[in-house]
Parts: sequence; structure tokens; C-alpha cells
Amino acid sequence: MKKSIVLLIVVFACYTGYSQIYVGDVNINKKQGIKYIELVGITKNFQIQVHVDYGQAKPKVEEIRDKNGTIARSANIISALNLMTKNGWEFVTSYGYGTNDENVVRYLLKKEK
Repeated sequence: MKKSIVLLIVVFACYTGYSQIYVGDVNINKKQGIKYIELVGITKNFQIQVHVDYGQAKPKVEEIRDKNGTIARSANIISALNLMTKNGWEFVTSYGYGTNDENVVRYLLKKEK
């Protein structure tokens, strides 16, 4: 019985330790030096674009997916936020701003310990 409990604990620890999020081809959970990211949603002319800013030179709209290939719908910021929180990222704060033509909402996330 003790062996099976220890085995379950080890399996669970390994499973939660392998959370991975890919932005395009970059695994941001494994990339060195990334502790915070911004999930950015831009609405313009009733079109929504979502991208992840992890410190790259020019953030752009790319596929956001987990290790199983589950893709966050690129036109839905909450889908992307849910995928991020399920895979090792913790919500810190959010803010939004806009003009007559464009609205932006930004979610700051940090890597869970």
C-alpha cells in the first residue's frame, strides 16, 4: 500500500512538472529567464487578436498551445488565459485601454513555483 501511494505521488509530481506552453515553436515554460509574460488581446473593427509577449523583439499573433497540441482559440483571450493557468502560469493583474478604433486588454502572468 505504501509503495502505491509513493508511486502515485511521484507520477503526479512528474505530471504537474511537465506543464508546457508553446508560443509558435517556443516553449516558454522551458525558455531560460522567463518569469513573467503578458497575454495581450487587441480588438479592432470587431476582430480580436491574441498574442503572448514573453520578451521577444516583436510580439506577434502566433499559435498558443500546450504539450498535447491543444490550441487556444486565437480570437478568444479567455480561452488563452484558461490554457495558461492550467499549464503553470498564475494571474497577477490586468488592465485595459482603448481609443475609438481599438481596445487592448493585457493580463500579466507569472510562472508558478
